[in-house]
Amino acid sequence: MTMQTRVFIVHMLPADAARLFARASAIGMLTEGYVWMVTDDIGIALDVLPQHTTETMLGVVGFRPYVAKSTRITGFMDRFVTRYRAKYHQDPDVRVAKPTMFQYWAYDVVWAIASATEKSKRPRSLNLGSTTGYMGKLVDDLQPSPAGPELLASIIGGEFYGLAGRFRFVDRHLPVPQYEIVNVIEEKIRRIGFWSPGYGLSAFLNSSTRPGQARRRAKAGQVLRAVIWPGDSITVPRGWDFPANGKILQIAVPVRRDFKVFVKVENPNSSMQSVTGYCIDVFEAAVKKLPYALPFKYMPYDCANSYDKLVSQVYFKTYDGAVGDVTIIANRTRYVDFTVPYTESGVSMLVLARKDEDEPTMWIFLKPLTTDLWIAMVVFIVFTGLVVCTIEKPVNDQVQGSKWKQLNTYFYFAFSTGTSTHDQKFKSLQSKVIMVSWCFVLLVIVQSYTASLSSMLTAKRLQPLVTDPMQLLHKGDYVGYQNGSFVHSMLRRLHFEDRQMMSFSTREEYADALRKGSKEGGVSAIFDETPYINSFLLLYGKDFQKVGPIDRTVGFGFAFPKGSPLVEDLSKAMLNLIEGSEGSDIERKWFGDRILSLDYGSPDTSFSRLSSRSFKGLFIINGCILGLMFLINCSRYAYAKFTAKRKAAAASDGEAQPSTNALSRRWKNLVLASPSFKVGETRTLPFSGSVKDREANDPPFKYSMKVQLRRRGNAPPGSCQDGG
Repeated sequence: MTMQTRVFIVHMLPADAARLFARASAIGMLTEGYVWMVTDDIGIALDVLPQHTTETMLGVVGFRPYVAKSTRITGFMDRFVTRYRAKYHQDPDVRVAKPTMFQYWAYDVVWAIASATEKSKRPRSLNLGSTTGYMGKLVDDLQPSPAGPELLASIIGGEFYGLAGRFRFVDRHLPVPQYEIVNVIEEKIRRIGFWSPGYGLSAFLNSSTRPGQARRRAKAGQVLRAVIWPGDSITVPRGWDFPANGKILQIAVPVRRDFKVFVKVENPNSSMQSVTGYCIDVFEAAVKKLPYALPFKYMPYDCANSYDKLVSQVYFKTYDGAVGDVTIIANRTRYVDFTVPYTESGVSMLVLARKDEDEPTMWIFLKPLTTDLWIAMVVFIVFTGLVVCTIEKPVNDQVQGSKWKQLNTYFYFAFSTGTSTHDQKFKSLQSKVIMVSWCFVLLVIVQSYTASLSSMLTAKRLQPLVTDPMQLLHKGDYVGYQNGSFVHSMLRRLHFEDRQMMSFSTREEYADALRKGSKEGGVSAIFDETPYINSFLLLYGKDFQKVGPIDRTVGFGFAFPKGSPLVEDLSKAMLNLIEGSEGSDIERKWFGDRILSLDYGSPDTSFSRLSSRSFKGLFIINGCILGLMFLINCSRYAYAKFTAKRKAAAASDGEAQPSTNALSRRWKNLVLASPSFKVGETRTLPFSGSVKDREANDPPFKYSMKVQLRRRGNAPPGSCQDGG
């Protein structure tokens, strides 16, 4: 269907434009939704057009060269208006006008010619030839002037600042440095922005007129001031509309053999035709959100063999669009435009599920915990028992005795800590701290183990027989896909051979083929888009399993010809629909509440095994406490042993010294018994024997004493006084 344009660009003389806008206004073409733009020929004359003409141009946007105001311009305008009034005041249809850009250019051109003539070195006579006759023949009688080429070169090469700005020819053309963008509002001309080659579109002339204004190019909608469009509207028009008497849009819908929950066509070739389904409801809800009426009619199209044919019909404009379960893929976007997707994306794998009853359950109690967690627990149990027994051995009678008894006690205590059933009474503070920490770790692990094991034993679970397409490829199993789907090309990219692939059209065929398996003429897996597999699972329950997604796709979308303005409008409407509650209501209508809670996306959906990584923090904390308590116990043991040795050494030294009186008497006898001992002489005398103060069972001891004989008072020679 061809859309009617609402954008018009007018390029003609002002007098012709005045008649055009008068006619357009009379037939209602200057109302809301239309866009009118005029070029500089009309834009320059907007200020001098008659009032009745500007009244028919409300909302028109125009372009014209910009001239900055100056005292020179003001003086010229005053002189021009005075002479204009003097000449045209008798004409009631002519408005008192001010000069326009045409007058500024004319004035500058005359000035350039005069300046060039003055600079010319040749005589200033123009060699008019015969000047007799009427003045009307003057132009015909003009003869070429020899000064013409020089005069022309002087004009083209001249450069000065005139009324219209810098006067300079570039390639024999007078360039315009910047344009003014104006908007006709009632009887006034309002400036909304500027355009120049150096700055592009801008609301201001340049950055110097507004401090901080960035010098950048941008789109008109981002930098221009607000535009008042025809119909006194500030909403930017779309620029197109549907004709009131145009044909109705022909929307193609696919006729399916199954999966009619998406599109269901009844009586396609009769007047009682009925088209329903999830995709249809989404499309109609989006159309209702458009800001305009969209007449359309559904056209059933049999695309059982290929949806690409349906897309090609839109490309060749046999239909104005296609609505249904059409997947958005890269190859199709080369020919048509799609709206935003409205379904879940991806290609998944459908396989037969295996129930838990088919698996042995004798060792199921080991499954909640991974192997590394079991090993970590055994290591910590043994190490904890060893450390606690080491700490308790010096102070606890229960861990003392013969080697065999100590070994039995150690193993019993080590493994009883795993269940906290030991009956040991701890006497060391370090042992108590270790056991409190370890019991907390066990409490967390045991609670998690109990919950996981309960889930395994009580919940009915399904596990897929196949979790990876490569398993099917290596085994050479058969796989299936939906007839006419692009999934066939995807399977070929995965290196499946054509002999391994089988096509199906209905959900019943899906179920029968999967139950048979590859060995009995069926398939081991079916590859299809996620929405179709979800629809299949809603019908057949959990006898089958979805694995994936295997490949990524965008999802379902509505197709329209390239460049169709409906794509953007419908996409916005569909986003509002999906984000709101209406989209969920449509989904619940066709798929029920179960579609919102399906959880088949993972090949292992039954439970998650607990690993050592789940309790890594607990093990680190417990290990630090265990090591710290062991170091504290070793330090205390070493310190106590060192202190005992010091006390024993000090006690033995004090008891080994004999009494002073006994030693004095023995020394005196030794000195007196030595006749050669002289006064002032020092000798070292051996001494051995036992002292009364020592216990009877102590062994004899030996000492050597230094003795000096001195005289005291009137003591006779040979007497001995205590000294030393």
